[in-house]
Amino acid sequence: MINIFIHLFLLLAINFSFVYAEVLYIWSQVVPEGKLSIRAIIDDNVCPTAIVDGKETIMLKRCDEDNIEKVCELLVQKDVKEVRVNNVEIPILPKKINKIAFIGDTGCRINTLHQQECNSLENWPLKKNLDSIALHKPSLIIHVGDYHYRRTKCRDTQKCGSVHGYNAQTWHADWFEPTKDISQQSPFLFVRGNHEDCNRAHKGWFRYLDSYPFLSEKCENFVPGWFLDIGLMKFFVFDSSSGEDIFITKSDVDAFSKQFNKLTLSDSDKPVWFLTHRPLWRSPKKEFLTLKNHGNLSQIEAFGDDFPNNVAAIVSGHIHIAQILLMDNVPDQIIVGNGGALLHAQDQENIYHNIEFSYSNGKNYLARKIKNFFGFGFAILDLNDHKLIFYNQDNDEIYSAELTKDFKILAESDHHSR
Repeated sequence: MINIFIHLFLLLAINFSFVYAEVLYIWSQVVPEGKLSIRAIIDDNVCPTAIVDGKETIMLKRCDEDNIEKVCELLVQKDVKEVRVNNVEIPILPKKINKIAFIGDTGCRINTLHQQECNSLENWPLKKNLDSIALHKPSLIIHVGDYHYRRTKCRDTQKCGSVHGYNAQTWHADWFEPTKDISQQSPFLFVRGNHEDCNRAHKGWFRYLDSYPFLSEKCENFVPGWFLDIGLMKFFVFDSSSGEDIFITKSDVDAFSKQFNKLTLSDSDKPVWFLTHRPLWRSPKKEFLTLKNHGNLSQIEAFGDDFPNNVAAIVSGHIHIAQILLMDNVPDQIIVGNGGALLHAQDQENIYHNIEFSYSNGKNYLARKIKNFFGFGFAILDLNDHKLIFYNQDNDEIYSAELTKDFKILAESDHHSR
């Protein structure tokens, strides 16, 4: 009789482990063609079972990582009503999207020159930023690129730990562990950064976060752009992970032009925010008492003068600051690169007026006003109130920009500044 009970117990244990595969991290992200991708990292051989609107569906293998972990994926329509995995509810896009959070450049910066203190919430405040974002209960979180930063070994492991290199452990430390809580609250949209280009952390990018099905072939420098329609407006997701800021090549410009064509060929007149990791215009900084202006010459050469009229703004990261540039005759540039990676040096002036951008290809642009923000933080787009609000890591509001009904920034929207 005892043997029978033991046998039954073992059968139940096996069945239980089959249904409840060990999930290390799980999240949801929007992907092309109006779909939501549910993804899970597991250290088991069997992908977990999902319950989608009451029906059981087994998640499929996306890829394996050297027999260390497996990434599982399930594609559902973005208007799905409920998804549960291991009896945990997975965040989905609500029918009406009210708030969207923006963050970028989030990993802990460890390289030969920089040794950020990853073990300090103050010095690497990604988790504080995410906890503050969670208080706003955003319908969607948009990350504008650069997740992986721990390139080399830390010289003081008490300050920044021992994890480094292009491996699963570094991705876990730089991104998945800090986002473990908020991943249960809001879905993501991921933009590829230059830290995820083909010379750096591309393997992790395509394994975990890329919007398209996983392909094991060689790394792609550029993946096709795509639209996300959220009702009142659209986002166009653009891959600028490659394409140098100062030096241009014909191949980069041609690739950017090809990717950009999808935007120009669209017959929709909805307002569009253009999501690209590298800002076209950014960060004037005084050098030898004069302003030296920067941007991404590859994108400027490819399409800087060709934005359709319904493109209301460009949202980027790459530069570890937060900034708004109100431009003449081209879309305004928003930068949210202050998500957690060690900040770049920045002049401590709140506003610049009438800043000219001149480039070696003969193109010239004018920023009527540049608004600078300081410290770590994030931004919230409030679609109901038509506002873009910048917050610091402690959730203190530092700037609020009013938007038109077409989601363009009003020129004189200096509210709640400090």
